[in-house]
Amino acid sequence: MNITYKNTLTVEDYCRLRKAVKWYDIPENIIKQALEKSDYIVSAVSDGETIGMARLMTDGTQILIMDVAVHPDFQGRGVGKGLIENIKTHIEKTYKQMLVSLTTDEKNVDFYEKLGFNKIVGMRIWHGI
Repeated sequence: MNITYKNTLTVEDYCRLRKAVKWYDIPENIIKQALEKSDYIVSAVSDGETIGMARLMTDGTQILIMDVAVHPDFQGRGVGKGLIENIKTHIEKTYKQMLVSLTTDEKNVDFYEKLGFNKIVGMRIWHGI
């Protein structure tokens, strides 16, 4: 499988990947704004199809990696690792030392730990407002 990493992502591909990984729906106008406000976007493309995505946002003091998703048909083939390595390379080249964080499901903790992230225990995340 030949994978190309690009720094573009369409609203349509974003929606399709969210649906494929069973994330909740977001209105397309909100997605468009979110993508435009992203500081960095990377997508994984194979045979002309976007099969993975990730993006980051920063306020200049902290970086948040978000929306890391790989289509289920391509999971376990190194696509997610390639997305995160691409983001980490961008961070190292572009930003001075900053706190880099992300949130994930418990099932993905091992994946991120293998890529150099550390789990922080004891934080409470409030959502649903």
